[in-house]
Amino acid sequence: MKRINAPASDEDLFAAVAEGDAEQAAEAATILGVRGDERALEALLQLLEHPQADARSAAATALGLIGSPAAVPGLRAALDDCDSTVAAQASLALQRIGADGSEEAACVALIDELRAADPERRALAARALGGLMHRSAVESLISALSDASAQVRADAAGSLGWIGETHAITPLSALGFSDPDQLVRRVAMHAVARILIPGTPA
Repeated sequence: MKRINAPASDEDLFAAVAEGDAEQAAEAATILGVRGDERALEALLQLLEHPQADARSAAATALGLIGSPAAVPGLRAALDDCDSTVAAQASLALQRIGADGSEEAACVALIDELRAADPERRALAARALGGLMHRSAVESLISALSDASAQVRADAAGSLGWIGETHAITPLSALGFSDPDQLVRRVAMHAVARILIPGTPA
């Protein structure tokens, strides 16, 4: 199919999302996301089920840009996507929606992801929770400091540093001294410094 001509009408974009090939649907989704048009929500949520990962990823990104809480259930389901890029974009979209004022729903979805079987998904969730900087995630992130995956432990430690809750200092300090992974130890100690000295460079 031919590429979308710019400027495209909303009707053309909705049609491309619903009926276009993967490339055209992804392009239309991106434009709709940038426009921030909530009328596109239903079409974008349906696009999350497209057989092509590129189209699903574009849909997740667009939903994050639009920022509607109504997209949270669909994005939460997309965290289970078999393609890691789609899952990552869904995680980032939930982070963005939370930052725009729907922290509760996005935070709950990401905390649930900390219990996923796939360590990459757990790490993505831990990282996204740091972006939200929502204090209700602190206890779950502290628990994630004991995760079997070093990447999850490092991401959880980094997020605790961003959130800045002082009662995370003790478990972070213990991790910084005792974790077998050098990266985890370094991130944990940096997180302690960030909590104690706000403004510490990333």
